[in-house]
Amino acid sequence: MLIWKNVSQISAVLAVIPDAVFHKNSMKECKADILRYRLPLKRPLHLKQFNLNEREGLILRLNLGGRFGYGEIAPLPGFSCESLFEAETQLQEFCRAVNDGHFKPFPTDDSERRASYETVFASLPVPSVLFGIESALWWLRQGGWLSPPVMAPLLQGATEHILLRLEQWQGSWPKEFKLKIGRDSIEEDCVRINKVLEALPESVSIKLDANQQWTLGQALSVARSIDVNRIAFVEEPTASVGDFSELYEKTGLHFALDETVQQPGYLLQTMHGLAAIVIKPMLVGGLCRCQQLVTAARAQGIRVIFSSSYESSIGLHILEQLSAQWTPEELPGLDTSSAFVNRLACEDIIAGHPVSINPAFVSLGEKS
Repeated sequence: MLIWKNVSQISAVLAVIPDAVFHKNSMKECKADILRYRLPLKRPLHLKQFNLNEREGLILRLNLGGRFGYGEIAPLPGFSCESLFEAETQLQEFCRAVNDGHFKPFPTDDSERRASYETVFASLPVPSVLFGIESALWWLRQGGWLSPPVMAPLLQGATEHILLRLEQWQGSWPKEFKLKIGRDSIEEDCVRINKVLEALPESVSIKLDANQQWTLGQALSVARSIDVNRIAFVEEPTASVGDFSELYEKTGLHFALDETVQQPGYLLQTMHGLAAIVIKPMLVGGLCRCQQLVTAARAQGIRVIFSSSYESSIGLHILEQLSAQWTPEELPGLDTSSAFVNRLACEDIIAGHPVSINPAFVSLGEKS
């Protein structure tokens, strides 16, 4: 169960189902099934050692007395520790337990929550499955949605295409853009960063995402070749987290943690130059784990950015709402829907109602 920290966010727009009403509903029979999806990408997605032409995943659908909740399970190749097959096997176990009445959907505390999982799984579910299950349970409790947050636009692809996009930009400028780097030479990275900075108003900053592709020497070289005062932070500049504070101390370039946060059992610690943590719930794990990270970061004055792992429109909807609820002051990194040929959800998503899903991209999985 989610505990709301900011009661001012609860309004007629977003109304969590009252406990008394929901308890009555939770006594009804709950049913679960799985939808498998395959979404074609407009162009190949380059992820470390993988090139993806389509995104595969699973949608968990819960039906609690006619009220529906959805979760997405889509391990990201090259980043997730589990395969889609492993995730589906665990999810099938969960569905069987729900349909047989062996899983308590809404535990009253953490110990009861752990006990519910232990009745289904030999060990804690893998991150994508945990995220999918807890998202579906969270969805069931939502009475409406907050307005989706403004997103930090993602700049990726050829530099000339990025510059053309900025040249044709219409409307007000966001306070930050996110720029993918680390795939080309250091010289090309420097040129790209500086050209993007030149194309943007001085009031606009950029967040760099290096995906651990630089060495410390390369990161120092880049930092000394750009205006670090206009860089909000660089995500995971090298493969060694021990380099990050040294990079900041020598150049003034702040950094953010991304892959580091995804490590099992990770505990947030004070680091010189740490500006933000980036949370990708599909890779980090369940909503409870995400909320722990948000709370720990805020206690240290560290920014929290929710970010996508190229989920479908259903997964992106969940991430938009989590960002709007937990980090309303931030621009999340969720500008990935344009990578797909089409949306998985055909119509607007209404809390509690069944989602209309494009039949061209799905097949029915486990039902009982």
